[in-house]
Amino acid sequence: MDDKLERAELMARFKLMVKRSLGESVDLEGLARDPAYARVRLAEIEEAALDEELLVMVLRLRDLFVPVDSPAAGADTARETRNYKMGARAW
Repeated sequence: MDDKLERAELMARFKLMVKRSLGESVDLEGLARDPAYARVRLAEIEEAALDEELLVMVLRLRDLFVPVDSPAAGADTARETRNYKMGARAW
């Protein structure tokens, strides 16, 4: 319960601080449920922020809502590999 309450308080403070500092709004449900939205929106706010406390909140929320991509996993899927088990024509 304490973890949920702390997360809710952080998100509420973040929304209000973004509204006050930048005059922009943040979709809290989108932030919590959509990693792509969270990644893009937090990056936008990070670039526009002039307040250290807001930047710290961005980092904390990024840790909570944006999954870390493993560089090794990304390199394996992006790289083409050739399989010569069936000969050169199998490619």
